Amino acid sequence: MWNFSSRLCAVVVPLLSLAVGCDGAVDGFSADEWAQIQQLGPVPLELPADPSNLYADDPAAAALGQRLFFEKAMANALKFGDSGLGNVGDKGKVACASCHDPKAYFIDTRSRPNATSLGVAWTPRNSPSLVNAAYYRWHGWTGREDTLWYQGSTALEGAPSFASSRLDVAHVVFRKYRADYDAVFPVSLDPALDPAAADAARFPASGKPKANAMAADGPWEAMTPADRDAVNRIFTNTGKAIEAYERRLVSRNAPIDAYIAGDLDAISPAAKRGLALFLGKAACVDCHSGPTLSDGLFYNTGVAQTGIPRADEGRFDDIAKLVASPLNSAGAYSDDPTFGMAMLDGLAPTESVRGAFRTPSLRHIAQTAPYMHNGSLATLDDVVEFYDRGGDAAGFSGVKSVEMSPLGLTEDEKADLVAFLRTLTGEPVAAELMVDTAIAERGERRLRASRTAPGAPGP
Repeated sequence: MWNFSSRLCAVVVPLLSLAVGCDGAVDGFSADEWAQIQQLGPVPLELPADPSNLYADDPAAAALGQRLFFEKAMANALKFGDSGLGNVGDKGKVACASCHDPKAYFIDTRSRPNATSLGVAWTPRNSPSLVNAAYYRWHGWTGREDTLWYQGSTALEGAPSFASSRLDVAHVVFRKYRADYDAVFPVSLDPALDPAAADAARFPASGKPKANAMAADGPWEAMTPADRDAVNRIFTNTGKAIEAYERRLVSRNAPIDAYIAGDLDAISPAAKRGLALFLGKAACVDCHSGPTLSDGLFYNTGVAQTGIPRADEGRFDDIAKLVASPLNSAGAYSDDPTFGMAMLDGLAPTESVRGAFRTPSLRHIAQTAPYMHNGSLATLDDVVEFYDRGGDAAGFSGVKSVEMSPLGLTEDEKADLVAFLRTLTGEPVAAELMVDTAIAERGERRLRASRTAPGAPGP
């Protein structure tokens, strides 16, 4: 008897853009597998909202944030010499862009070695990419920052990165970006931040809250509460402007996205075999799920600690710092403390997060070596080998997560998995976002002018 349904499959299905079988299979993947694949992309057009930052999507704030991202004047003295920065003791040599290269998916390509990064000193962790960072719920390797604006501001006071202070930041913003700042934020910068003002003594040149209650008072403690509040506001608004810029650092349209949309030739046969492993035998999708290829959670994957520091407690140490900070999303400088309180509710260090780090996004992973929080794995092949053996046996804090177990991959399967990972790189961020728009100092302006004058030698 002639089977109409089978005849329909034979005639109609080949005319469709997808090689869909009558059982829902697509391109060799079962209906269930194809449904999983559909969850891996594309990167959403709409960014997650950040109610704690009213200026998160303000174009003027983003333009100011771009300037501040490339600004070096806030950095304190270098503790290590570096051919890409300067000599020991030099000030004003480090910008956010120094460890997040815009032309390299915003990772560190300068430090040598670049397992971790050299700001004014060596950072304890690898500099993660900032591309698509706006899609994360928590920021940094351990979720140490609950918002991008908190990260953008507090990094300026970080001892290894800038070793600056919030008073330094306030003075640089006033001196170089007063007009930009006042055009974005409702409370204008205090004229007393001008060193020539009659009441300039209200705002010392440098200073931040003392490290603990037992420490001696410094310039910060000598200020009035109102003036400290004003500086804190400038400091956090600086972070909010940087967040507005970083929210524009989005990469989409990777080959995997074209494949998901139905272009079955968008990735190679090896990459398709790797995708099957990603879903099945290797079980990568258990943690690297969703359009960003990250579940946003924290795991102890058993990475033996190398370099600086000798031990890293991961999320266990950093949760306490976040909750205690008056600059977090639940604090007075948040534009929606209720949102922040809900986010931080119940957050406390437990043994389950000792040595745990956030699942990184696999988007553009082929462009962001080295890997892991300490930069200890140089290549994607190294990463696959690491997971194939179930992580390291010792040398890390805490207890390895139960998800970590040997995979038993063959050499061909490892190569196929790497081939798939290489399909996850989308388009670079917009070219205009890679431009250094920081306002040059007077000496720098003269140098730039001399280089661009008619008949001047090239750079």
